[in-house]
Amino acid sequence: MLILFASISSIHLYILPMIVFEDMKLRINSVSISVERKELSIGGGLYKPATSSILNTIQQRNQTGKVTFLLASQPIFAESAQAAYLLCEYINVLRKKGTRKIYKTFFCNSRIEALHGAIKISRHNAGIIHSNSTGNVLVYDKGRYYDALFDPLSQGSSKALVPNVFFYDVFSDLLNYLNKSCVSTNAVVFCLYDDFSIDCLNDIQQICKENKATLVIDTSHVTDRVIELALSFISYTPDIIIWGEELTDHQVPFAAFSVIDNLYRVWGNISTCFIHSSTYGGNSLVTSIVRDRVLEKISVTSDILFQLENIADNLDARMEIFRTYINSMTPLIYRAAKLDLDIISAKGSKITIKDQYGKKVNLIDCIGGAGSNLRGYNPDDIGRLLETHQPTFNYWKELAHMLSDLTGLGNVFPAVSGACAVDIAMSLAMLANSGKSIILVFKGNYAGKTMISINGSEEEFDRKPFAPLYWDVVYLDIFAENAEAELLKELQSGKIALVWFEVMQGNSLDRVPSRLMDIIFEYKKDYDYIIGIDEILNGMFRTGPFVSFNRTQYEPDIITLSKGLSDLTFPVSAVLFTDEIYSRAKLVNEKLVTRYQSLFLNQLGAHIALNSLINANKLYGKDRIKNAGGLLKSELNKIVKQSPLLKEIRGEGLHLQLLLDLERFPLSLFGKDISELLVSRLFLSQGHVLQYFCRLLPPLNISDSEILELVAGIEKSLKINRLVFFLFGLKHGFIFLYLLMVAQFRSGVAQLVGSIKGEAC
Repeated sequence: MLILFASISSIHLYILPMIVFEDMKLRINSVSISVERKELSIGGGLYKPATSSILNTIQQRNQTGKVTFLLASQPIFAESAQAAYLLCEYINVLRKKGTRKIYKTFFCNSRIEALHGAIKISRHNAGIIHSNSTGNVLVYDKGRYYDALFDPLSQGSSKALVPNVFFYDVFSDLLNYLNKSCVSTNAVVFCLYDDFSIDCLNDIQQICKENKATLVIDTSHVTDRVIELALSFISYTPDIIIWGEELTDHQVPFAAFSVIDNLYRVWGNISTCFIHSSTYGGNSLVTSIVRDRVLEKISVTSDILFQLENIADNLDARMEIFRTYINSMTPLIYRAAKLDLDIISAKGSKITIKDQYGKKVNLIDCIGGAGSNLRGYNPDDIGRLLETHQPTFNYWKELAHMLSDLTGLGNVFPAVSGACAVDIAMSLAMLANSGKSIILVFKGNYAGKTMISINGSEEEFDRKPFAPLYWDVVYLDIFAENAEAELLKELQSGKIALVWFEVMQGNSLDRVPSRLMDIIFEYKKDYDYIIGIDEILNGMFRTGPFVSFNRTQYEPDIITLSKGLSDLTFPVSAVLFTDEIYSRAKLVNEKLVTRYQSLFLNQLGAHIALNSLINANKLYGKDRIKNAGGLLKSELNKIVKQSPLLKEIRGEGLHLQLLLDLERFPLSLFGKDISELLVSRLFLSQGHVLQYFCRLLPPLNISDSEILELVAGIEKSLKINRLVFFLFGLKHGFIFLYLLMVAQFRSGVAQLVGSIKGEAC
């Protein structure tokens, strides 16, 4: 038996494990890699107790005023740009073949989210190449980690919650399908495990190249040494690489997928750059940890050190790196809205930035991680909490008990994002009502962008490129004249398994009409459907009470919570079920239900959420948010009467939206999106108010004096006549168009060069 010792010490990587040729197959010697990885077992959780290093990192960030969450997707943090750049460097260092390749990285919150994202971008690319694309994705998963998460009811690929994803745990079966099937395949996902075969991986890659299918390599189940082996010895440049929780030492929720540049371009234009998003993904806490972890793996050259320092110190360099290694279009949109912020620090409701002249400017924040700002930035008590954190204490039990008291639902499951919470909610709902198939969703609803949660989002543009999606979803227009009759028709069909909705829709801030709410709950027992309410955006006191509906009047079966639980510090969310739904789901698939109870359990996240909730529950009675929101809305309504740009103020509590008068000049010329971007820019530059698309989500502990300061900033910004705003819009519109043309030209040149060079290396 021939033994090859593979060492890449010249580039300061970890020594690769012993490699053995067995039956002409290059394999890792499983004896030489004895890794205790409890989280890789099907029933185990993903996270281990937080170490003092992680606790100190979060504490230092809190004390120095770091911003962890900001926008709903892809905020331009220095840490994110650095991490994406380094992941690309890491891949190229391992490859050591041919021309350096550019990878763009999308940051997620779990390996499952990353796999969903990789499937989405693979399908999107395939759909552009082939109009009749099947959406077929084959997953070689020897450990059978994912299949139950995609098809909880074992209905088969056509009727799974994520359809047309086929799982194989025997390599020969996958190979036989690829060699014999006449049906096109969009992508093949190869999940690495400790005993993977490099020959098998190369065989699959060759077949993918011949059939123009995307190869996704999932590294989330193995250690660094196995990853380095696979990426060093694979024949060609990988298309997509999934990174897992290993890069945060399984302490902070994280995953990502890095995509070769030519495949990522489908998400790099103005209409698609936000087609996939994540509120918690790319937060600066996790990307700072990932950055430092990757730095341990490579030899830090002077060029790398210069790039990292330049990203940290120079906003323009940061934007360029972001454009190159994360998304080519989002920096232009942020620049157009003046959201290309050079952030110094943040505390409470204020963010301090450095303007283009190097001067410090204080902004009132009305974004706060898209409403994750339950108590504003960097609460003082976070430091004390981290000092007293006990890794062995069950904080989740305490948090679950408190959430149960506040909602009346007795079973609480951990999650790591809003979309993750919705995925779990829909999965268990369909288990609990396994005799039925229809999910009823209201038009205008938003639920997330993973492959399951996206079924609860009505916008077709966000769903169409990723088909096929779940086969039996009905989208009902609850604001149509015949809405009541149509709702009754659907409910009385007896085929509805789940009714899923936001009480106050996040996109429009429209409430579900009370008569329709009454009907939904009135017929629930008669027709045995499950009611799930998404409180991710408007729950946690955002509109006044803890949840946005009257608990004494309406008793849903499922509630999802997320944003406020994070306390703008740590990714955490939760799903709550009634005892009946929990028991019914468990009867159908006890293994999966039990697995979900621990899969995303993170005691540090639970501790932070518990502390936030205890303090918020003391401070935010129903009247506090009602009074603060009432003051803000009444003061803004005074501005509406005077402003030539505003039409009305919508929303409740501390979730408000400024509706622009789009029927009058000059907004009628610019259209909704550009007008809102221009107003966002105006608010920031003139009024020092930070918001996005005219949405106001201030921290819930904002004081009355800060509310008046916020209103004064908006009033100052809107003291502008129509002609001046028109000229303002033309100026910045032309600048944006110029930058857009430059970006498209660069993208076109890069694509041409890539085509000439080919994909041989």
